Amino acid sequence: MRLGIVSAFALYEIKRAIARKKVLMLIAFVLLLDTLPYYALATSSAASIIPSYLYPYIWIAGVLIPQPLFIPFVSIFIAAGAMSEEYEQGTAELLLSKPVSKMEYLMGKYIGGYLLLLLILLTSNIVSLISAYLSFGPQADVGILPGAYFVNAYASLLFFSVAFMVGELLRRASLAYIFASALLFASTILGFYMDLIYTLTRNEFYATVQIYLPSSPVSSLPVQYISSNIPSVAQQLLSALPIGGSVEPSILQSLFLILAYSTCATVILVFYFRYADVSRRVS
Repeated sequence: MRLGIVSAFALYEIKRAIARKKVLMLIAFVLLLDTLPYYALATSSAASIIPSYLYPYIWIAGVLIPQPLFIPFVSIFIAAGAMSEEYEQGTAELLLSKPVSKMEYLMGKYIGGYLLLLLILLTSNIVSLISAYLSFGPQADVGILPGAYFVNAYASLLFFSVAFMVGELLRRASLAYIFASALLFASTILGFYMDLIYTLTRNEFYATVQIYLPSSPVSSLPVQYISSNIPSVAQQLLSALPIGGSVEPSILQSLFLILAYSTCATVILVFYFRYADVSRRVS
Protein backbone atom coordinates (compact mmCIF):
# COMPACT_ATOMS: atom_id res chain seq x y z
CA MET A 1 0.00 0.00 0.00
CA ARG A 2 1.51 3.32 -1.12
CA LEU A 3 1.14 6.08 1.46
CA GLY A 4 1.27 8.78 -1.20
CA ILE A 5 -1.78 7.35 -2.94
CA VAL A 6 -3.62 6.87 0.34
CA SER A 7 -2.94 10.47 1.40
CA ALA A 8 -4.05 11.72 -2.01
CA PHE A 9 -7.39 9.92 -1.64
CA ALA A 10 -7.68 11.19 1.93
CA LEU A 11 -7.27 14.78 0.75
CA TYR A 12 -9.69 14.10 -2.09
CA GLU A 13 -12.30 12.81 0.38
CA ILE A 14 -11.93 15.87 2.61
CA LYS A 15 -12.34 18.24 -0.34
CA ARG A 16 -15.24 16.22 -1.73
CA ALA A 17 -17.07 16.25 1.58
CA ILE A 18 -16.50 19.96 2.19
CA ALA A 19 -17.71 20.76 -1.32
CA ARG A 20 -21.11 19.38 -0.39
CA LYS A 21 -23.37 22.14 0.89
CA LYS A 22 -24.81 19.73 3.44
CA VAL A 23 -21.46 19.39 5.17
CA LEU A 24 -20.92 23.15 5.17
CA MET A 25 -24.35 23.60 6.74
CA LEU A 26 -23.42 20.97 9.31
CA ILE A 27 -20.23 22.85 10.22
CA ALA A 28 -22.22 26.08 10.54
CA PHE A 29 -24.69 24.32 12.83
CA VAL A 30 -21.80 23.05 14.98
CA LEU A 31 -20.53 26.61 15.42
CA LEU A 32 -24.03 27.79 16.27
CA LEU A 33 -24.47 24.99 18.80
CA ASP A 34 -21.22 25.96 20.51
CA THR A 35 -21.92 29.69 20.76
CA LEU A 36 -25.63 30.48 21.02
CA PRO A 37 -26.45 28.40 24.15
CA TYR A 38 -23.66 30.07 26.13
CA TYR A 39 -24.77 33.54 25.13
CA ALA A 40 -28.44 32.78 25.78
CA LEU A 41 -27.68 31.30 29.19
CA ALA A 42 -25.35 34.12 30.25
CA THR A 43 -27.80 36.86 29.27
CA SER A 44 -30.96 35.26 30.71
CA SER A 45 -32.28 34.95 34.23
CA ALA A 46 -31.23 31.29 34.20
CA ALA A 47 -27.62 32.37 34.78
CA SER A 48 -28.52 33.34 38.35
CA ILE A 49 -29.56 29.74 39.06
CA ILE A 50 -26.05 28.46 38.37
CA PRO A 51 -23.77 28.89 41.41
CA SER A 52 -20.87 31.19 40.64
CA TYR A 53 -18.35 28.56 41.74
CA LEU A 54 -19.48 26.43 38.77
CA TYR A 55 -18.81 29.16 36.21
CA PRO A 56 -15.20 28.00 35.63
CA TYR A 57 -16.48 24.56 34.62
CA ILE A 58 -19.20 25.57 32.18
CA TRP A 59 -16.98 24.47 29.30
CA ILE A 60 -17.63 20.87 30.34
CA ALA A 61 -21.26 21.19 29.28
CA GLY A 62 -20.25 22.27 25.79
CA VAL A 63 -17.91 19.31 25.44
CA LEU A 64 -20.22 16.61 26.84
CA ILE A 65 -23.75 17.50 25.78
CA PRO A 66 -23.21 17.02 22.00
CA GLN A 67 -21.43 13.68 22.46
CA PRO A 68 -24.32 11.24 23.05
CA LEU A 69 -26.29 12.15 19.92
CA PHE A 70 -24.97 15.05 17.87
CA ILE A 71 -21.35 13.94 17.37
CA PRO A 72 -22.40 10.39 16.35
CA PHE A 73 -24.85 11.96 13.90
CA VAL A 74 -22.03 14.06 12.43
CA SER A 75 -20.00 10.84 12.11
CA ILE A 76 -22.86 9.18 10.25
CA PHE A 77 -23.40 12.21 8.05
CA ILE A 78 -19.78 12.18 6.89
CA ALA A 79 -19.23 8.42 6.64
CA ALA A 80 -22.50 7.11 5.18
CA GLY A 81 -22.07 8.96 1.89
CA ALA A 82 -18.32 8.47 1.50
CA MET A 83 -18.61 5.29 -0.56
CA SER A 84 -22.26 5.29 -1.60
CA GLU A 85 -22.13 8.70 -3.29
CA GLU A 86 -19.20 7.57 -5.43
CA TYR A 87 -21.34 4.72 -6.79
CA GLU A 88 -24.34 6.98 -7.40
CA GLN A 89 -22.23 9.54 -9.27
CA GLY A 90 -20.31 6.92 -11.23
CA THR A 91 -16.93 8.14 -9.97
CA ALA A 92 -15.99 4.93 -8.15
CA GLU A 93 -15.45 3.07 -11.41
CA LEU A 94 -13.46 6.00 -12.84
CA LEU A 95 -11.19 6.34 -9.79
CA LEU A 96 -10.51 2.62 -9.58
CA SER A 97 -9.63 2.47 -13.29
CA LYS A 98 -6.49 4.41 -12.38
CA PRO A 99 -3.26 2.62 -11.32
CA VAL A 100 -4.37 2.35 -7.69
CA SER A 101 -5.38 -0.62 -5.59
CA LYS A 102 -8.81 -1.02 -4.05
CA MET A 103 -7.31 -0.94 -0.56
CA GLU A 104 -5.48 2.34 -1.27
CA TYR A 105 -8.77 3.84 -2.43
CA LEU A 106 -10.72 2.49 0.55
CA MET A 107 -8.18 3.45 3.21
CA GLY A 108 -7.70 6.92 1.74
CA LYS A 109 -11.41 7.67 1.82
CA TYR A 110 -11.80 6.21 5.31
CA ILE A 111 -8.90 8.19 6.72
CA GLY A 112 -9.97 11.37 4.93
CA GLY A 113 -13.50 11.18 6.26
CA TYR A 114 -12.30 10.47 9.78
CA LEU A 115 -9.80 13.37 9.65
CA LEU A 116 -12.65 15.68 8.63
CA LEU A 117 -14.66 14.43 11.61
CA LEU A 118 -11.71 15.10 13.92
CA LEU A 119 -11.37 18.61 12.50
CA ILE A 120 -15.04 19.35 13.15
CA LEU A 121 -14.76 17.93 16.67
CA LEU A 122 -11.65 20.02 17.34
CA THR A 123 -13.37 23.15 16.07
CA SER A 124 -16.38 22.40 18.26
CA ASN A 125 -14.25 22.04 21.40
CA ILE A 126 -12.23 25.20 20.75
CA VAL A 127 -15.27 27.32 19.94
CA SER A 128 -17.08 25.92 22.99
CA LEU A 129 -14.16 26.82 25.26
CA ILE A 130 -13.94 30.35 23.83
CA SER A 131 -17.69 30.85 24.19
CA ALA A 132 -17.59 29.65 27.80
CA TYR A 133 -14.74 32.06 28.54
CA LEU A 134 -16.50 35.04 26.93
CA SER A 135 -19.81 34.27 28.65
CA PHE A 136 -18.73 33.09 32.10
CA GLY A 137 -15.15 34.24 32.55
CA PRO A 138 -11.91 32.24 32.95
CA GLN A 139 -12.35 28.48 32.82
CA ALA A 140 -10.65 26.01 35.14
CA ASP A 141 -8.98 22.63 34.56
CA VAL A 142 -8.89 23.13 30.81
CA GLY A 143 -5.72 21.05 30.81
CA ILE A 144 -7.91 17.95 30.57
CA LEU A 145 -9.56 19.22 27.38
CA PRO A 146 -6.95 17.63 25.03
CA GLY A 147 -7.54 14.30 26.75
CA ALA A 148 -11.30 14.78 26.48
CA TYR A 149 -10.87 15.55 22.78
CA PHE A 150 -9.01 12.31 22.12
CA VAL A 151 -11.55 10.35 24.16
CA ASN A 152 -14.38 11.89 22.12
CA ALA A 153 -12.47 11.15 18.93
CA TYR A 154 -12.05 7.51 19.93
CA ALA A 155 -15.73 7.20 20.89
CA SER A 156 -16.78 8.71 17.54
CA LEU A 157 -14.97 5.93 15.74
CA LEU A 158 -17.80 3.47 16.46
CA PHE A 159 -20.63 5.08 14.52
CA PHE A 160 -18.22 6.40 11.89
CA SER A 161 -17.07 2.85 11.12
CA VAL A 162 -20.59 1.46 11.18
CA ALA A 163 -21.92 4.18 8.86
CA PHE A 164 -18.96 3.76 6.50
CA MET A 165 -19.68 0.03 6.33
CA VAL A 166 -23.40 0.60 5.72
CA GLY A 167 -22.63 3.03 2.89
CA GLU A 168 -20.51 0.41 1.15
CA LEU A 169 -22.99 -2.43 1.70
CA LEU A 170 -26.09 -0.53 0.54
CA ARG A 171 -24.39 1.71 -2.06
CA ARG A 172 -27.28 4.16 -1.79
CA ALA A 173 -26.56 7.38 0.09
CA SER A 174 -30.12 8.02 1.26
CA LEU A 175 -30.59 4.44 2.48
CA ALA A 176 -27.21 4.50 4.20
CA TYR A 177 -28.09 7.73 6.05
CA ILE A 178 -31.47 6.36 7.10
CA PHE A 179 -30.20 2.95 8.22
CA ALA A 180 -27.19 4.26 10.18
CA SER A 181 -29.23 7.05 11.78
CA ALA A 182 -31.98 4.58 12.68
CA LEU A 183 -29.38 2.40 14.40
CA LEU A 184 -28.18 5.38 16.44
CA PHE A 185 -31.65 6.55 17.47
CA ALA A 186 -32.93 3.02 18.14
CA SER A 187 -29.91 2.26 20.31
CA THR A 188 -30.33 5.52 22.23
CA ILE A 189 -34.06 5.07 22.79
CA LEU A 190 -33.72 1.40 23.69
CA GLY A 191 -30.96 2.30 26.14
CA PHE A 192 -33.26 4.81 27.81
CA TYR A 193 -35.97 2.18 28.28
CA MET A 194 -33.51 -0.49 29.45
CA ASP A 195 -32.17 1.96 32.04
CA LEU A 196 -35.68 2.84 33.16
CA ILE A 197 -36.79 -0.79 33.44
CA TYR A 198 -33.67 -1.71 35.36
CA THR A 199 -34.27 1.18 37.77
CA LEU A 200 -37.77 -0.12 38.43
CA THR A 201 -37.08 -3.87 38.54
CA ARG A 202 -33.37 -4.17 39.37
CA ASN A 203 -33.22 -7.05 36.90
CA GLU A 204 -29.58 -7.39 35.81
CA PHE A 205 -30.61 -8.53 32.33
CA TYR A 206 -31.76 -5.03 31.40
CA ALA A 207 -28.57 -3.52 32.80
CA THR A 208 -26.51 -5.89 30.65
CA VAL A 209 -28.46 -5.00 27.52
CA GLN A 210 -27.99 -1.31 28.29
CA ILE A 211 -24.23 -1.71 28.66
CA TYR A 212 -23.76 -3.56 25.37
CA LEU A 213 -25.83 -1.23 23.20
CA PRO A 214 -23.50 0.68 20.82
CA SER A 215 -24.70 4.09 22.04
CA SER A 216 -23.83 3.30 25.66
CA PRO A 217 -20.00 3.30 25.53
CA VAL A 218 -20.01 6.22 23.09
CA SER A 219 -21.93 8.44 25.48
CA SER A 220 -20.44 7.22 28.76
CA LEU A 221 -16.70 7.16 28.03
CA PRO A 222 -16.21 10.97 27.73
CA VAL A 223 -18.28 11.54 30.88
CA GLN A 224 -16.26 9.03 32.86
CA TYR A 225 -12.97 10.52 31.69
CA ILE A 226 -13.90 14.07 32.60
CA SER A 227 -15.55 13.01 35.85
CA SER A 228 -12.36 11.31 36.99
CA ASN A 229 -10.25 14.39 36.26
CA ILE A 230 -12.23 17.27 37.77
CA PRO A 231 -12.54 18.29 41.43
CA SER A 232 -15.52 17.18 43.48
CA VAL A 233 -17.02 20.67 43.41
CA ALA A 234 -17.56 20.35 39.67
CA GLN A 235 -19.35 16.99 39.99
CA GLN A 236 -22.52 18.95 40.72
CA LEU A 237 -22.46 20.28 37.17
CA LEU A 238 -22.14 16.78 35.71
CA SER A 239 -25.14 15.57 37.70
CA ALA A 240 -27.21 18.45 36.31
CA LEU A 241 -26.41 17.67 32.67
CA PRO A 242 -28.86 15.54 30.65
CA ILE A 243 -26.32 12.76 30.14
CA GLY A 244 -25.72 9.30 31.55
CA GLY A 245 -28.03 6.97 33.40
CA SER A 246 -28.18 4.65 36.36
CA VAL A 247 -26.27 1.96 34.45
CA GLU A 248 -23.03 2.77 32.66
CA PRO A 249 -20.21 0.55 31.38
CA SER A 250 -16.85 0.94 33.05
CA ILE A 251 -14.04 2.77 31.28
CA LEU A 252 -12.42 -0.53 30.28
CA GLN A 253 -15.75 -1.90 29.04
CA SER A 254 -16.35 1.24 27.01
CA LEU A 255 -12.89 1.10 25.46
CA PHE A 256 -13.34 -2.57 24.57
CA LEU A 257 -16.88 -2.21 23.19
CA ILE A 258 -15.98 0.75 20.99
CA LEU A 259 -12.97 -1.15 19.65
CA ALA A 260 -15.00 -4.33 19.12
CA TYR A 261 -17.88 -2.65 17.26
CA SER A 262 -15.50 -0.54 15.15
CA THR A 263 -13.29 -3.51 14.30
CA CYS A 264 -16.23 -5.72 13.30
CA ALA A 265 -17.65 -3.01 11.06
CA THR A 266 -14.26 -2.35 9.46
CA VAL A 267 -13.57 -6.05 8.83
CA ILE A 268 -16.95 -6.45 7.12
CA LEU A 269 -16.30 -3.28 5.12
CA VAL A 270 -12.86 -4.42 3.92
CA PHE A 271 -13.98 -7.97 3.13
CA TYR A 272 -17.04 -6.86 1.15
CA PHE A 273 -15.26 -4.12 -0.77
CA ARG A 274 -12.29 -6.33 -1.59
CA TYR A 275 -14.32 -9.11 -3.14
CA ALA A 276 -17.40 -7.29 -4.46
CA ASP A 277 -17.62 -5.94 -7.98
CA VAL A 278 -17.30 -2.19 -8.45
CA SER A 279 -20.64 -1.46 -10.04
CA ARG A 280 -21.22 1.12 -12.68
CA ARG A 281 -23.18 4.24 -11.92
CA VAL A 282 -26.09 3.52 -9.61
CA SER A 283 -29.29 5.24 -10.66
